[in-house]
Amino acid sequence: MRVDPCYDRHMVGVFCFRNDLRLQNNHALQEALHACDLLYLVYVFENRVWKSKDRKIGFQRAKFFLQSLLDLETSIASYGGGLSYLFGNLEDSIPRFMTEVKADTCFMSEENAWEERQAEKSLSEKVSLTTFYDKTLLHLNDLPFDLNKLPPSFSKFRNTVEKNWEIRTYPPSLKDQDKISNRSGRLPTLFDLNIKEQNIPKGYFSFIGGSTEGRKRMKEWVWDKKCISTYKKTRNQLKGADFSSRFSPWISNGCLSAKEVYHEIKKYEAIHGSNESSYWLIFELLWRDYFQFFARLHGIKIFHSLGLSLEQVPYPEPPQAELLFLRWKNGQTSNRFINANMNELNQTGWMSNRGRQNVASYLIYDLKLDWRKGARWFEQQLIDYDPCSNYGNWLYISGYGSPAKEVRYFNTTIQSIIYDPVSEYTNEWT
Repeated sequence: MRVDPCYDRHMVGVFCFRNDLRLQNNHALQEALHACDLLYLVYVFENRVWKSKDRKIGFQRAKFFLQSLLDLETSIASYGGGLSYLFGNLEDSIPRFMTEVKADTCFMSEENAWEERQAEKSLSEKVSLTTFYDKTLLHLNDLPFDLNKLPPSFSKFRNTVEKNWEIRTYPPSLKDQDKISNRSGRLPTLFDLNIKEQNIPKGYFSFIGGSTEGRKRMKEWVWDKKCISTYKKTRNQLKGADFSSRFSPWISNGCLSAKEVYHEIKKYEAIHGSNESSYWLIFELLWRDYFQFFARLHGIKIFHSLGLSLEQVPYPEPPQAELLFLRWKNGQTSNRFINANMNELNQTGWMSNRGRQNVASYLIYDLKLDWRKGARWFEQQLIDYDPCSNYGNWLYISGYGSPAKEVRYFNTTIQSIIYDPVSEYTNEWT
């Protein structure tokens, strides 16, 4: 599927943004501009995401994504270019557009999840397609082992890759921007996409999509407030704007790249010194890398009920499974701590990492429900949704992420006492 780019003159190309909604540090876009004399920029509203029978994207996630596209559109316009919007799946809409504009080839960044990779394969069978890998902190080709030798645990993965690693750098500024076509389209609204608006509660943090806001948050959290110097101490908190970086929504849709965050941390460490806290954010970027490589290796298996534990006997759900799930997703269980976390998710599109672990454990081990129910609800609600991290984390908690099932049960009573001792968080969200 991957082909070397052709740098012949008079090349007309199409670059399709996916989860790389930025101009800076966008390796695939820069290579496409270098290869072409004229480049059309597009984004595809894929039916499999935006019009599926079981809608995969809810209000908060959709709103953040549209904000990100608007910011991208504005940035492109500052160079005199335009962004076109296509509708329908990748493999259908792009060939039609290429025929219309008489384009020779298409460029895009590679994804790691199974469905996205299948779309790449289908598209490559219809048009000339060049893809570039830039999804992770560590480049796929820089791993010290073949992908099929991926260590079975994160700890072994981290210990192996950290011994002698180098994170690639790309020119931060866009070059050859004068080659971008000024053809543009109208960004659809939530109404156009048949997504109902919701009231957003006033809280201690508001997520606004777009590379501009992502970089603003990074500057504020890392440099202005120096929160990164105490991050390891605060990361398990539940309440407040700055106990967590909250970079994940911008990283998930590519407004920020993992490499960009890494190099920003290194700049900070060079001036203020490194410690366990500044390292911990890199540690979490490595966790993200592991789930990306894990999903790429195992493909569709990560969506199966037994994951990699196919020899296990699936446990039956209780007779009232649908009612229990409805109560869980709506924050109406008998557990106020769980309800508070679910209410925050449903109202804001975000939940702390500590909260995610607890609600996942509660669904799997207390309610005895299929973990995929929870994963699908997160897919719809989370503004930082990424298939690799989402399904990888749910598999990890369920124990089906490895051949031998391991139970990772969280006692929510003890967890609430430790992390919400006076019920401040619970009272706010219930």
